[in-house]
Amino acid sequence: MISSTTKRGTNARTNTRELVLPDSPPPFSVVTEKWQNQLDIPKYRLEESYSFGDAYEDAMFKLIHKHLELDTHERFAYVGSNKGSLAEKIKEKFCLLQPMVNIFPGLIHYEETPGQKLLPFRISHVGAEEYFRQLAESLGKDKPAPFDKILLKDSVEHFTNPSQTFSHILRTLAPLGRLLIIHRPGPMSTLPMFTEANKKFVTDDSEEPYAKIIKHLQAVHVDVKWDIETLPIGMPKVKWLAMLREQFPPQMEAISRAQITTGIRELTEGMLKYQGEEVEFFDRLLLVTATHPLVENGFPSIQRCGTLATQPYPGMIDVKYKLKVTPDIYRVVEGMERKDKNNVLN
Repeated sequence: MISSTTKRGTNARTNTRELVLPDSPPPFSVVTEKWQNQLDIPKYRLEESYSFGDAYEDAMFKLIHKHLELDTHERFAYVGSNKGSLAEKIKEKFCLLQPMVNIFPGLIHYEETPGQKLLPFRISHVGAEEYFRQLAESLGKDKPAPFDKILLKDSVEHFTNPSQTFSHILRTLAPLGRLLIIHRPGPMSTLPMFTEANKKFVTDDSEEPYAKIIKHLQAVHVDVKWDIETLPIGMPKVKWLAMLREQFPPQMEAISRAQITTGIRELTEGMLKYQGEEVEFFDRLLLVTATHPLVENGFPSIQRCGTLATQPYPGMIDVKYKLKVTPDIYRVVEGMERKDKNNVLN
């Protein structure tokens, strides 16, 4: 009896297989691992892969019209990434008659670390920074500015010296021209991103806060208006995942392929798991408009859109006010001084 029991126990141990769970990322189970292999993210055409849709672009054109006031006869320069570029669509939408200049913002080299993260290295003297430097130097002080309106979209993070670059850009802008900066601040982002991407965007913005854009513009003495706008986005869920896989929007270029693969898995088993086939969300953007000062040698104005232009410049401190002392005022002041002396003596 003892021998038989031992034999059955041995067989049971031999037939039992150890259950191996995935090591990383920890929150996911074997069921998730099996389902993830069945996830099919289709390939989209190039013009669809980097587009948030017609509703988003229509809303964007309205914001450009509101903040830039682009007219058909004006000379226009567009600075932005090739991914999701709106240059040609703006040219068609606003029926631009003058030749448009399309400028690449710059180059950032990403080096992958052993931890599968990317370290950015900004390359100086390339892209928009070098273009506007050379153009400003060639104009000197006598030649007229070649542009009436300039749009910077997702470009400021490429500048190694923003204040100097803004100075060169303003030199190429006509006296009544306008510069519009469209920026997506990391801490304000409302896009459905995975954890590592959100951390990266917030960290990058902490190193170069979006508020510095206004400070750099203030350093070159221009009038500034800013506002926060939200644009609607609606698309199939798999298309959003496909856009992330293609490292879009442009900020995703700072995220490694391994992190994106893990992040897509996190989204499909997290916030997007029960959303259905379509997803709707908003894109929150910071829009900054800069113009040459209306008053020569005056203080530049920095205001939020919609506020009164008569608000004082925030840099004005220690202002001295003068008041003529009439006999009536003198008697009151003299009486107060006497009371103070009496209080001291007592």
